[in-house]
Amino acid sequence: MIDRVLEIFTQMADGTAVAAGTGVGQAVSDVVRERLATTDRGRTAMHAVAGGQRDPDAISELRTLLQAEVDSDPDFARRLSEAMAGPRPAEVPRSTTHSITFENATLRGRNTISLGPVTFNNTRNNRLSLLAAALVLVALVAIGIYGGARMITGSGPGRDEAVTALNSVSLHQVLPTQGSLPVKWTQPRPAETLTAAQGPGLIVAASVDYLMGDPEAKVSFLAAACSNAEKAHDFFNAVKKSHDGSGRAETDGLTVPMPKIGDEQWAVAGHGTQDGPGGGFITLRVGTVVLSIQGTDTDRQPFATSRLEVLARMMAERAQQAQNGQTPSAFVRDA
Repeated sequence: MIDRVLEIFTQMADGTAVAAGTGVGQAVSDVVRERLATTDRGRTAMHAVAGGQRDPDAISELRTLLQAEVDSDPDFARRLSEAMAGPRPAEVPRSTTHSITFENATLRGRNTISLGPVTFNNTRNNRLSLLAAALVLVALVAIGIYGGARMITGSGPGRDEAVTALNSVSLHQVLPTQGSLPVKWTQPRPAETLTAAQGPGLIVAASVDYLMGDPEAKVSFLAAACSNAEKAHDFFNAVKKSHDGSGRAETDGLTVPMPKIGDEQWAVAGHGTQDGPGGGFITLRVGTVVLSIQGTDTDRQPFATSRLEVLARMMAERAQQAQNGQTPSAFVRDA
């Protein structure tokens, strides 16, 4: 099993192989990262095989660490086996009356289509049969259904358009995990719920920080769930105003032009001052969710606009996946 885990992990690390596009690959990578990221030796071993580096000594070190963890912790071995096996398909179909119901959350194992009293297995053949029967309403809803991990590289197809209010659990899943970010990035502390955050229509807000391979290079992610898109629009404007109190960001040339991401967006970049370091900031709205990302410059590494865009696309995708009823799985391998 260890050799297969190593193969999947290295494929996910460079994002070039088949495993990088599957839920199985993402699940295995997440389990490995969560375990090995807790020690300096583990982080060093993972970083050594990142970016397509296939040094035999580095891979041998990673194999040794994984084998030791599997031998000492049966629960870790079980989690790896379950991740490699993938999600289990549902056995029991579901039917509804006088309504149309779609359920397609691959990571949760539910995969049925119900039309009034009739239930179909959501397979390719049945979807084509439904389309052939000219069930136009079904086709319109089905356009937005997909599953599996999505790797964000800075551009990509349009997102699905479900607009749903999220609860605290779903919102926390929108925040990036250790496994959804570059290998060298570390998480100094767990994500936290922002109990002090308040606003009309705000359900819950949460945040998490990461260090980008440098103790001084920090990036912060914030996600806020609102009761509807209108309230989210108001909260988006409030966040924007809090970072541009004078309203002069555009006049002063601080706003950053960027391709459209989500429903609304606003991004700025600034140079460091005596009050703090420079960096980049973006806030965006995706349906009922408002997102913010803030990164800091360091002497050795400016927080590039391209990095801000890639991270914003990943977060927008994760927010939309959550509103679609899916487990967020979008990730980046190089930012």
